[in-house]
Amino acid sequence: MYLKSIVHSARRKPRSLNHQFRWKLVPRFIWKSLQSFQITLLVWGLVTVGCIFYLSQWMNYRQVAHRVDSLVTQRSLLVSQLELLEVEISYLSRPQRLEYLVEKTMLMTSPNPEQYQLSWVDVSIAD
Repeated sequence: MYLKSIVHSARRKPRSLNHQFRWKLVPRFIWKSLQSFQITLLVWGLVTVGCIFYLSQWMNYRQVAHRVDSLVTQRSLLVSQLELLEVEISYLSRPQRLEYLVEKTMLMTSPNPEQYQLSWVDVSIAD
Protein backbone atom coordinates (compact mmCIF):
# COMPACT_ATOMS: atom_id res chain seq x y z
CA MET A 1 0.00 0.00 0.00
CA TYR A 2 2.82 2.25 0.70
CA LEU A 3 3.99 2.25 -2.93
CA LYS A 4 0.44 2.78 -4.13
CA SER A 5 -0.01 5.89 -2.05
CA ILE A 6 3.30 7.31 -3.34
CA VAL A 7 2.22 6.80 -6.96
CA HIS A 8 -1.16 8.34 -6.21
CA SER A 9 0.37 11.42 -4.62
CA ALA A 10 2.75 11.82 -7.58
CA ARG A 11 -0.16 11.73 -10.05
CA ARG A 12 -2.36 13.98 -7.95
CA LYS A 13 -2.63 17.63 -9.02
CA PRO A 14 -1.23 19.98 -6.40
CA ARG A 15 -3.79 22.19 -4.69
CA SER A 16 -1.80 25.33 -5.53
CA LEU A 17 -2.54 24.77 -9.24
CA ASN A 18 -6.31 24.72 -8.70
CA HIS A 19 -6.56 28.53 -8.71
CA GLN A 20 -4.24 29.21 -11.59
CA PHE A 21 -5.37 30.55 -14.97
CA ARG A 22 -7.35 27.89 -16.75
CA TRP A 23 -7.27 27.52 -20.49
CA LYS A 24 -10.84 26.35 -20.43
CA LEU A 25 -11.83 29.98 -19.87
CA VAL A 26 -10.42 30.85 -23.30
CA PRO A 27 -13.00 30.36 -26.05
CA ARG A 28 -12.81 26.91 -27.49
CA PHE A 29 -12.19 27.91 -31.11
CA ILE A 30 -9.15 30.00 -30.15
CA TRP A 31 -7.74 27.21 -28.03
CA LYS A 32 -8.28 24.65 -30.76
CA SER A 33 -6.70 26.91 -33.35
CA LEU A 34 -3.69 27.39 -31.11
CA GLN A 35 -3.42 23.66 -30.74
CA SER A 36 -3.42 23.13 -34.47
CA PHE A 37 -0.03 23.99 -35.96
CA GLN A 38 -1.30 24.19 -39.54
CA ILE A 39 -4.05 26.65 -38.71
CA THR A 40 -1.69 28.78 -36.63
CA LEU A 41 0.87 28.74 -39.41
CA LEU A 42 -1.82 29.74 -41.92
CA VAL A 43 -3.05 32.61 -39.72
CA TRP A 44 0.44 33.97 -39.19
CA GLY A 45 1.21 33.57 -42.88
CA LEU A 46 -1.89 35.60 -43.78
CA VAL A 47 -0.98 38.24 -41.21
CA THR A 48 2.54 38.43 -42.66
CA VAL A 49 1.27 38.70 -46.23
CA GLY A 50 -1.20 41.38 -45.16
CA CYS A 51 1.53 43.37 -43.43
CA ILE A 52 3.81 43.10 -46.47
CA PHE A 53 0.96 44.20 -48.76
CA TYR A 54 0.15 47.15 -46.50
CA LEU A 55 3.81 48.15 -46.34
CA SER A 56 4.16 48.00 -50.13
CA GLN A 57 1.03 50.12 -50.59
CA TRP A 58 2.30 52.63 -48.04
CA MET A 59 5.69 52.86 -49.76
CA ASN A 60 3.99 53.29 -53.14
CA TYR A 61 1.79 56.06 -51.69
CA ARG A 62 4.87 57.83 -50.32
CA GLN A 63 6.66 57.59 -53.68
CA VAL A 64 3.63 58.95 -55.52
CA ALA A 65 3.22 61.77 -53.01
CA HIS A 66 6.89 62.69 -53.36
CA ARG A 67 6.59 62.63 -57.16
CA VAL A 68 3.47 64.82 -57.04
CA ASP A 69 5.27 67.32 -54.79
CA SER A 70 8.23 67.49 -57.16
CA LEU A 71 5.91 67.95 -60.16
CA VAL A 72 4.01 70.74 -58.39
CA THR A 73 7.31 72.48 -57.62
CA GLN A 74 8.48 72.03 -61.21
CA ARG A 75 5.15 73.38 -62.50
CA SER A 76 5.38 76.48 -60.34
CA LEU A 77 8.90 77.14 -61.64
CA LEU A 78 7.73 76.75 -65.23
CA VAL A 79 4.76 79.06 -64.65
CA SER A 80 7.03 81.75 -63.22
CA GLN A 81 9.40 81.36 -66.20
CA LEU A 82 6.45 81.62 -68.59
CA GLU A 83 5.23 84.81 -66.91
CA LEU A 84 8.73 86.25 -67.15
CA LEU A 85 8.88 85.39 -70.86
CA GLU A 86 5.48 86.98 -71.47
CA VAL A 87 6.66 90.19 -69.80
CA GLU A 88 9.82 90.10 -71.89
CA ILE A 89 7.84 89.57 -75.10
CA SER A 90 5.54 92.46 -74.28
CA TYR A 91 8.60 94.66 -73.63
CA LEU A 92 10.41 93.61 -76.78
CA SER A 93 7.40 94.04 -79.06
CA ARG A 94 6.46 97.57 -77.92
CA PRO A 95 6.07 99.88 -80.94
CA GLN A 96 8.20 102.63 -79.36
CA ARG A 97 11.09 100.24 -78.82
CA LEU A 98 10.83 98.84 -82.33
CA GLU A 99 10.88 102.34 -83.81
CA TYR A 100 13.95 103.19 -81.74
CA LEU A 101 15.74 100.03 -82.90
CA VAL A 102 14.88 100.70 -86.53
CA GLU A 103 16.07 104.31 -86.44
CA LYS A 104 19.22 103.92 -84.32
CA THR A 105 20.65 100.50 -85.02
CA MET A 106 19.39 99.77 -88.54
CA LEU A 107 19.53 103.39 -89.72
CA MET A 108 16.15 103.10 -91.41
CA THR A 109 13.66 105.90 -91.76
CA SER A 110 9.95 105.89 -91.34
CA PRO A 111 8.05 105.05 -94.51
CA ASN A 112 6.79 107.95 -96.57
CA PRO A 113 2.98 108.03 -96.93
CA GLU A 114 3.35 108.74 -100.63
CA GLN A 115 4.89 105.32 -101.12
CA TYR A 116 1.57 103.71 -100.22
CA GLN A 117 -0.67 105.77 -102.46
CA LEU A 118 -1.89 103.97 -105.54
CA SER A 119 -3.43 105.66 -108.45
CA TRP A 120 -5.94 104.27 -110.92
CA VAL A 121 -3.21 104.19 -113.47
CA ASP A 122 -1.04 101.92 -111.31
CA VAL A 123 -3.98 99.59 -110.70
CA SER A 124 -4.95 99.37 -114.37
CA ILE A 125 -1.33 98.68 -115.40
CA ALA A 126 -1.10 95.78 -112.97
CA ASP A 127 -3.93 93.97 -114.84
